[in-house]
Amino acid sequence: MASALHLHSRNIVSNVTCVAGFNWMNNQEQKDPCLLVAYVIAACVGNSWTQPALPPGSTYSLPSNSTATRCYCSWSCYNLMMACTWCQNPGGIGLSSWINFSQNCPSGYTDEYFPSGFTLSANQTIPYWASIDPKQWTSGIFDVNQAKQYDNEGQPALDPGVSSGSRSSDFGPVVGGTVGGVVLVIILAIGICCFCKRRRYNRLVTAPHAGPRSDQSVSFSQSRSVLSPPPMSYFTGVHSSSFPAIPPPHIDAPSYTTRGLQLPAIPIV
Repeated sequence: MASALHLHSRNIVSNVTCVAGFNWMNNQEQKDPCLLVAYVIAACVGNSWTQPALPPGSTYSLPSNSTATRCYCSWSCYNLMMACTWCQNPGGIGLSSWINFSQNCPSGYTDEYFPSGFTLSANQTIPYWASIDPKQWTSGIFDVNQAKQYDNEGQPALDPGVSSGSRSSDFGPVVGGTVGGVVLVIILAIGICCFCKRRRYNRLVTAPHAGPRSDQSVSFSQSRSVLSPPPMSYFTGVHSSSFPAIPPPHIDAPSYTTRGLQLPAIPIV
C-alpha cells in the first residue's frame, strides 16, 4: 500500500481531450493546457495531480483557504485552467474571472506567472500567452482571442526552472523605484533652487534700505539740533541782549506807539 501511494504521489495526469483547433495552446513539448495545468499545480504539492474532464456547464474548483498554494494562485495556473475549460467547451461557459479565482489566495501569491523556487516536472515549459498577468485580459477574464494574438507573436516559451517566476511582476517595482528616485532628485533640486533665489532676493531687498535708515537717523538727528530753541531774547530799547531761556515777568503796562517819533539826543557829560 505504501509503495502504491508513493507511486501515485508522482503521477501527473489529465483525463481531458481538447476539441480540434486548439493545438496552438500546447507548449513546445506538445502538452495541452489541461495536462500542463496539472504540472503547474503539482509543483507545489509533491508532483501529484489529476486534472479531471469538465462536465458541460460546470467549472473547475477555485483555490480555497485550504487548497491555495503559490502554484495554484499563479497567473499560469489561472490562464491554463481557463484555456483547459475553453478547449473542452468552446464559448466561454465555465470561465471564472481572475478576481473570483484569486479571492482566497494569500497576499503575495498572485503576483507571479510561476512561483520562484519551484520547477515543473519533466522540464515542462509554459507558453508565453499563459504567463500574461490576468488583469490584462479584457474585463479581467481569460480572453481566448487575446491569448491567440500573444501566441502569434512567436514569443519563446518560458522555463520556470531557468527564468525567474516573477518575470512580469519584478518590472513594476524596478521602474517604480527608478522613477521615484528621479522624482525625488527633481524635487530636491527645485527646493534648493527656490531657496537660493529667495536668499538672493532677500539680500537685494535688504541692501537698499540700509542706507536710507542711516540717512533718516542722521536727518532726524540734524532736524532735532536745528529745531532746538535758541536762547530767548527780548528788546530793551537799546540793543538786543541774549539771556538764558528764562521768560521775563509778566507786567501789564499801557502800550505806546513810537512809530514816527524821533527821540532827542542824549547829551554826553
